[in-house]
Amino acid sequence: MRTFCYLLLISLFTSLCNASIVEETCKNISSSHPNIAYDFCVSSFKSYNASSQAADQRTLAMIASRLANSTAAKTEARIQQLMDEEKNQPRKNRLDVCMEEYSNAIDELGNAEQAIEAERDIDAQIFLSAALDAASNCEDAFSEAEDACPLATEDGEYGQMAAIALAMVAALRR
Repeated sequence: MRTFCYLLLISLFTSLCNASIVEETCKNISSSHPNIAYDFCVSSFKSYNASSQAADQRTLAMIASRLANSTAAKTEARIQQLMDEEKNQPRKNRLDVCMEEYSNAIDELGNAEQAIEAERDIDAQIFLSAALDAASNCEDAFSEAEDACPLATEDGEYGQMAAIALAMVAALRR
């Protein structure tokens, strides 16, 4: 029984420390980046099981990049669904712009993950910066045509997640 209690306390302490790493990191980046919401940052990491085991900033940066990649992939699937349903060719063309942007972002995010893991932080920042533009470029394709973007929610979520990943990698360089 004593061993069980000891292990339980260690487990609780470890998860509290890891939670504080997530919360502290999210606090730091949200205070210096107005487009990153603290609550969104924390809830995003809490939704990813491995983040509870993150012991350092580099691991969190990897997780943020993976979360951005996952969000981009979900958005890409949503774009495909909208394209399949869309009858209006000009609108379909705008969705095609979004599809290309998110497809490129997924590639860039994969490159960023490899760069983070290899501790090539400058390269990771370059890849993440390129990936960050997908949401705004998608929105621009619709706003230039004075058409409401059907992906505003997805673009907002992806934009924040990509910004979090970029901010975390930038923090690694300090």
